[in-house]
Amino acid sequence: MPIFKSFTIFALTCVLSALPVSAAEELPLEITADTALEWNQTAKTYIARGNALAQQGEMSVAGDVLTAEYAGEKDSTSDLTKVTAEGHVMLKSATDTAIGDKAVYDLVSGVVTLTGTRPKVVRENGDILEADQMVVFLKDRLLDHAEATGNVIITMAGEKKATGDKGIYTRSTNVAELVGNVKIMQGANWLEGDKAEMNLTTKVSKMIGAKNRPRVKGIFYPSAGKKK
Repeated sequence: MPIFKSFTIFALTCVLSALPVSAAEELPLEITADTALEWNQTAKTYIARGNALAQQGEMSVAGDVLTAEYAGEKDSTSDLTKVTAEGHVMLKSATDTAIGDKAVYDLVSGVVTLTGTRPKVVRENGDILEADQMVVFLKDRLLDHAEATGNVIITMAGEKKATGDKGIYTRSTNVAELVGNVKIMQGANWLEGDKAEMNLTTKVSKMIGAKNRPRVKGIFYPSAGKKK
């Protein structure tokens, strides 16, 4: 059986002046792929196909196809502005992994939009935030916060812990905020309301009433091991 090795199609060394980092921190972006690289000077794009990977320091974006766009100002071909990944997409930083069918990474703003079948963010401790659509905001090539929209689910230790219509996760505080039809579960017990705050470090959750749903509710079952 023949052995195929992944080989470097393109190594792009450039100064990404649009990124919000100092000159000392600017790193080259390297794009590699198994099959081919297409340079379209009219569209101002590079397209890498086949197990493609864009790497900048500890930050990487992988997919079946990667399309890198450049501004082309003053005939420059190295001022990249956006990377779009499609098919088996995986975005990795030093602490987090984001997964989806498609990712659009805006290098200027540091914003990544993930779509497809249940895109998700997986924290290094195994906590998972997933939804119909995920927008990840980066700072210094690390996840700063993520906004989830549509059928949001938070999973901890392999168990579904909370659901809601919308969610915001902030890495610095390790707190997730859920809004709309919120339900927090702990075994057979659960809380429900319109808004909740979950501290994923302390495991303390707070359900908060809203104008359209001022009352919150909790259902608690006696311990199964209680003596009769």
